[in-house]
Amino acid sequence: MRTLGVDLSANPAKTGACLIDWEAVTVDLLPRPTEDDAILAAAREADMVALDVPLGWPDGFVQAVVAHHAGTGWPPVAYPPPGDRLPLRYRATDLAVRARGGAPLSVSSDLIGVAAMRGARLQQLLEDDGIPVDRSGMSGRVIETYPAMALRQWGLRSTGYKGRTNADTCRTLVADLLVMCGPIGVVASATLEGCDDDALDAFVCALVARARLLGRTDPPPPHLGSTAHREGWIHLPSAGLADALEIKPAPGRSSSSRS
Repeated sequence: MRTLGVDLSANPAKTGACLIDWEAVTVDLLPRPTEDDAILAAAREADMVALDVPLGWPDGFVQAVVAHHAGTGWPPVAYPPPGDRLPLRYRATDLAVRARGGAPLSVSSDLIGVAAMRGARLQQLLEDDGIPVDRSGMSGRVIETYPAMALRQWGLRSTGYKGRTNADTCRTLVADLLVMCGPIGVVASATLEGCDDDALDAFVCALVARARLLGRTDPPPPHLGSTAHREGWIHLPSAGLADALEIKPAPGRSSSSRS
């Protein structure tokens, strides 16, 4: 089993990508800048690819923009502001994650939309290469995930580790996570030593990809299935890290966590 995690940025220099071979017990970071061709090549080797980027846009946003572009109106005008903007800003999966305490960015009104454009291009490249993409993550070999929320699900720090000014916090978080990852954590310690938050998030994405292959992420509820196929769905682990990944702590090491 091989899983690829990608912390996708519009800037290849800020894009982290991590390929884990669970049978060979290897962890490799793709060299930067991480261009689309390199991601595509790694995806060919992977059984599951987890992307930290929105895979689609809100239905309400798409419908409103199409109507406005065609000159047929602005559908949200029927609702008083600011409530009229909510279905334009957030997808069904974003609202579900917000209800669980997360804070996903809006793909239609925050800067992450630029990364999502690259993500849309990458989805097409994957499909053209024969790697099936189902934005809901219920079939195919690609899922969307949210590393910070996955860390929170596993009882680890999920904020305050981004950027150069938080490098020490990032290193501590890496150490805490790897202690919980069994043999893969031992191997990854050398690969991730001194890494930045982009590489850390890519590693977490690769872990969630394994959880998805094992059926241990939360799928969209049935009534949101068709919506998730269009908008995308954020897959989060449905169990603690050891159970979600079917791993055992490395001999002589005990788990720890930081809030």
